[in-house]
Amino acid sequence: MLTLTANDVRLGATAVDWQDALTQAGRDLEAAGRTSSNYLNGMMAREQQSSTVLGNGIAIPHGTPDSRTAVHNTGIRLLQFPDGVTWHDGARVYVLVAIAAQSDEHLDILRHLTRVLDTPGLADKLARTGDAAELVALLSKPPVLAKCDRDSLCLGLEATTASELALIAAARLQSLRCVDTDFLTEIIGQPPVALGQGLWLVHHSRGARRPALSLATPKRPGPEFQGVFCLAGPGDECQELLERLDQFLTAGEPIEGLGAEALLARLSGEAADAVTASVILLNSHGLHARPAKQLVQEARRHNASIRVRLREGDGGAVSATSLTRIIGLGARRGQTLILSATGED
Repeated sequence: MLTLTANDVRLGATAVDWQDALTQAGRDLEAAGRTSSNYLNGMMAREQQSSTVLGNGIAIPHGTPDSRTAVHNTGIRLLQFPDGVTWHDGARVYVLVAIAAQSDEHLDILRHLTRVLDTPGLADKLARTGDAAELVALLSKPPVLAKCDRDSLCLGLEATTASELALIAAARLQSLRCVDTDFLTEIIGQPPVALGQGLWLVHHSRGARRPALSLATPKRPGPEFQGVFCLAGPGDECQELLERLDQFLTAGEPIEGLGAEALLARLSGEAADAVTASVILLNSHGLHARPAKQLVQEARRHNASIRVRLREGDGGAVSATSLTRIIGLGARRGQTLILSATGED
């Protein structure tokens, strides 16, 4: 999907203004055989609709749907401006990731880029490095996606001990291809650790293929026996899941009687007292940059903490005020967004 080589990178570029920078990006795409000259008009038109600045000194200029006929081959060009360029929305941009995509391929590219570019400290590395190969490596590395969704829940099981539930939860992660048999071997020999509130935890990194969190609950719970969490993956890759688990425990809401949807809401970071709504995404090209930015602008107007998650996704809720996080959901037409809000508004 995303193909980037050192030949697609131009280091040390300079521009008198944002139009000049965008023109250079369009010409680079054309020179690389990705587009015809008409694609630049589509890129300019896109900026008139809404700024393509993601934040962190990075912009992702791309054309409008009408300009797709000017795309010969899907690809990107990266232009580095070490001195920065002031964009038309006032933001300072140091890296342009110019995207040329046919059909809806841009959604996959955007999702990949936003998850990669959201890495702490990456924007500064992209802007300052003098090594094109390093830029390629930074942008091409697949993001590590944590899994915690409906498939990883094992509810109402005929089990009487935490160890039984731990093994069942681990086996579920294996069936989802998140772990292998080495992980199960480690969990078998590991006593669950009490978290309080009748909840327990087992965790190991050996045999983990991706960070994942499962939850197994008994059919007949008791005060000290409400459920067991099974966490897979090294600590640094599990940071998001650990934060979600910590928020879940801090809320202190009993899980007894909660169904799968309510449990997923709590594990996604939604507050127990949040107002929620389900929205089916109808726009034909999904939640790409422009509608995502409109959502972010609307969310910032209100005195409320608003979070969004994709029902069909891996379970995590993101802040509705973060453009990169919203685009990173990769939401497509027909999928369901779950919105939750707390606060005065």
